[in-house]
Amino acid sequence: MGKKIKKMNFSSKKAYRRWLAYGHATGVFAKTPGHVKVYIRGRPHKVKHVRRRRRK
Repeated sequence: MGKKIKKMNFSSKKAYRRWLAYGHATGVFAKTPGHVKVYIRGRPHKVKHVRRRRRK
């Protein structure tokens, strides 16, 4: 699969949201569970990228 990304840098909140929308629309996030640190303009932001468990 490749190297796990632990930190992602975005130039703006809009760019971060575009990446988020792309990942959900294409299903990429479903295949790659895990949390990454998000930095917008060099400042850390708290986000949660952990997969939720479905209840049966």
